[in-house]
Amino acid sequence: MRRVLPTVTFADLILHHALTQPEKPAMVLPDRVVTYGMVAQGMLRIERRVRALALKPGALLCITIESPIRHMIVAAALFRLGHPTMSASRATDVVPLGLPIAAFFEAPGALLIPGQRHVVVTDDWFDGDALPLPPRTVGGFADDQSICRVELSSGTTGRPKSTSLTLAALNQWLVNYSHSVGQGHWDRLLSLPGLTNSWGFTLAAHALFAGKTVFFADTPRGTLQMVALYGVEMLVASSQQLRELVREQTEAPIPCPSLRAVMTGGSLMSQALMAEARAKLCSNLISQYGSTEAGATAFATADRLAGTEGATGFVAPWAMVEAVDEDNRPLPPDTEGILRIRATCQGAAYPPGRQDADSSFRDGWFYPGDCGRVRADGLLIVTGRTSEIINVGGLKVAPEIVEDIVRPHPAVLEAAALGVRGAGGIEEIVLAVVPRGPLNERQLINWCAERNIPVARVVSVEGLPKTTLGKINRELLKARLTG
Repeated sequence: MRRVLPTVTFADLILHHALTQPEKPAMVLPDRVVTYGMVAQGMLRIERRVRALALKPGALLCITIESPIRHMIVAAALFRLGHPTMSASRATDVVPLGLPIAAFFEAPGALLIPGQRHVVVTDDWFDGDALPLPPRTVGGFADDQSICRVELSSGTTGRPKSTSLTLAALNQWLVNYSHSVGQGHWDRLLSLPGLTNSWGFTLAAHALFAGKTVFFADTPRGTLQMVALYGVEMLVASSQQLRELVREQTEAPIPCPSLRAVMTGGSLMSQALMAEARAKLCSNLISQYGSTEAGATAFATADRLAGTEGATGFVAPWAMVEAVDEDNRPLPPDTEGILRIRATCQGAAYPPGRQDADSSFRDGWFYPGDCGRVRADGLLIVTGRTSEIINVGGLKVAPEIVEDIVRPHPAVLEAAALGVRGAGGIEEIVLAVVPRGPLNERQLINWCAERNIPVARVVSVEGLPKTTLGKINRELLKARLTG
């Protein structure tokens, strides 16, 4: 009888790298470095602890450990044991969703919730004598169609929604990155998207899968310092994080000659921001359009997108993107409509069969909540979120475009554009601005008008609420301002 080998996971590759290159750095924080040998030992020790918990096979486990190094080690160990995992900042963010979570793996000091099982991962979980490295995994997941990962996304409504990925889908995500971030030759990657975001987690897993070194930083200044100090070659940042890096480079530049490529995505990026990032960070800028539900859908280098506002990349071979009308009828090429996606590595609403499952999955398609068009050559052009596009008397504009126009103003540190109904019932542009100093609101309104942006009102704020990707949380901001 022919023996069927279990599907390989990123955890299996970590153990293999520990055999072939044990002293190579695997993960780096500003204050510490762990090698592949150290990561492998941590995984094996975590496995022993988890087995002693006598969890139900295939139970969903949530990791809320803040340290990215420990977070990834625990996740890899749970993969080896065949447990699907999810990542969150805290248990209180997840419990209201009613997901079938068997236990929360947390760092000491976390808030414990009555009725939930909490597993506190202390320092001694990672200590102990060296353990022999297994040459091959025993295969924790039944097959490549087993759910191995559950990701949270705000979806199209701003409320958290859960999406599951099979082992086959996750593995394709990891392989697909070779075609996007692979456009810059690199061995050292610094990833700014957090592990609680699907992009951040899969980027880190991709780097470990490929035997590379992944770096983590907390601030724009710290990011640039790590790039310069360690010779980082590949940098990944959301569009908002890229804006902050460009601002930091403008105010106090740090030479980053080692950078071969910068990859960005997560929200609409203007041509102005692309040009500024290429001038101040790295000329090889890669734009990616993707989602928690369908993975990387389109990508291209910025030079291929120049001159087309809203261009995000060319649709990848593993995905199909259509623009449809309100009745879900496909529109001709280069006609703006509601975007929908179908991909071979697509996730699914979780839990399966749930009555309030994510309505953005319909008839095999995923509807990301964006408007845009697809040219005949496959170039995907996004005009904005269906729920966020501001319509001022027929002038439709995405808030990100407004923000990139306003950002260079000397009195503006940060800005967020919102569409708010005015007294006459017509939508108006309201700017929430974090000022650098004294702010003349009328002067800024006039400055915007000179650039064909009809701003009705400017509000000074101390800070802007943001998501784990650094994107502005417009729903929360609008609630604060209108409230």
